Amino acid sequence: MAEKRYTVTQAAELTGVKSYVLRYWEEELGLRIGRNEQGHRYYTGYDIQLFLNIKELKKRGLQLRAIKELVPRISRLAPGASADKVKLLDGGSEPVEEKAVSQEKKTCENSEKDSRDHEAKILEFQAILEKLIARGMKERNEEEARCHSLDETIRLHQEARRQAAAAGEPRRRRTRKHKK
Repeated sequence: MAEKRYTVTQAAELTGVKSYVLRYWEEELGLRIGRNEQGHRYYTGYDIQLFLNIKELKKRGLQLRAIKELVPRISRLAPGASADKVKLLDGGSEPVEEKAVSQEKKTCENSEKDSRDHEAKILEFQAILEKLIARGMKERNEEEARCHSLDETIRLHQEARRQAAAAGEPRRRRTRKHKK
């Protein structure tokens, strides 16, 4: 049985991703998408599932650079013909084509475990980033407070000089008036 092929428009409808975004992902992630005799792109069930996985990873906050590193692993975790592909990410969209066998179930469980491990690492990384940002914000606020205090001291000093100058000014005028 020949493998089902989808056009760019059909792939966009199935994934809920604009066609130009699919082409952009292909280019940025180095995906090998098949071409027909006329040179037009066609997508297999596996390609659709891969795009759904990429969409899910993007939704989880991963950038394309990080996803590019995961694509080979996703491909490795789902070997075989596209009819044998199963959902690779937990919480993702329903797979386009399913065929449950014990080996695939085990692969899917491993993939879900890897996905959970990856999520835990992402959460840990986010926590570290949040701490660094909080520390940076605290240092920035302390620096702003120091600058504000310094500005206030300078203003007070300038005001004192103005007052001293103003207090001394009438005397000079009087002195000048008396000299005439």
